[in-house]
Amino acid sequence: MTNKKRPGIRITQRDIDRFEAMSVLEKDLCSQGYIAIAGVDEAGRGPLAGPVVAAACILPPGITLYGLNDSKKMTEKRREALFEDIKEKALAWSVAMVSNQEIDRVNILNATREAMRRALADLPHKPDIALIDAMTLEGFDYPILAEVKGDARHNVIAAASVLAKVTRDHMMVNWDKVYPVYGFASHKGYGTTAHIESIKESGPCQLHRMSFLSRIAGKAEAAYKTVERGVHVEQMVAQDLIAKGHTILEHRFAIQGIGEIDFITSHGDRLFVIECKGRSPGNDTYGDVEHALGENQISRIRKVASAWLQGQETQSDKIIEFVYAPVELDHGGHICSIKYLPF
Repeated sequence: MTNKKRPGIRITQRDIDRFEAMSVLEKDLCSQGYIAIAGVDEAGRGPLAGPVVAAACILPPGITLYGLNDSKKMTEKRREALFEDIKEKALAWSVAMVSNQEIDRVNILNATREAMRRALADLPHKPDIALIDAMTLEGFDYPILAEVKGDARHNVIAAASVLAKVTRDHMMVNWDKVYPVYGFASHKGYGTTAHIESIKESGPCQLHRMSFLSRIAGKAEAAYKTVERGVHVEQMVAQDLIAKGHTILEHRFAIQGIGEIDFITSHGDRLFVIECKGRSPGNDTYGDVEHALGENQISRIRKVASAWLQGQETQSDKIIEFVYAPVELDHGGHICSIKYLPF
């Protein structure tokens, strides 16, 4: 099975030589009878914000994905092209993540190991053996080999590293629409000077790893407990949407004199226009939250959506769905449930 040319990737002899060198262990394992060889890697151990993401994949024997390397050593353009190629051609692949809240609770090492375990367990095809970048995992009924710097030495781990990094990068670009002050789209949550300065000036948000911020002065200690409820509800809905694979196109898109839309997202061949509302127990003066979206507001939302679509030629062929997201909160302001209701 060959695949020497892909749009957007210039393949050199060095790429081909690297791929062949990184195939040695996998070919040796195949000769020993291990056919379904899984690779596992992670992205996001070092950032100050966001989840740690792990991926697992099984490549077909004999496939050539020239250009593979440690994803951190690749250009964004090459990663993106290989990301699509790997998803299309892998025998099986999966991505799993552990949130920043879990990282704070169990520490980054344990969170990384858990993300890898979930990714491997979620593979739709059981591997014969797994190669993992510099980690040991227990609890599986097949051999697991920990390979130091495996993402630069073995193709199947490099493929997993691409899946993990591109998935996480996409998530952080999405989060930039919700938290624009931090610049997540540019640094993906890593501790750049600009990112640290934004934390000092604005304090952390719900995406930050509080256990990573102990040395950052300013408002870091204030955390996010005082976030206004409406903003908090939108942030939790955004987290759920991103986890479900939505791409956030707009957050709080408004047209003066008409109205505002909380989120416009894209998922597959569909666009979603989403309105969020949250309500705490006992706050039922205006009825329960599921029935809090009035006809007048629906009319305004549809007018704003229509105006937005007029300037979006690339989205014109997509099916449009209007969705109301009522959020139930407990007395402490924590999310109990999120529903998605068409309107």
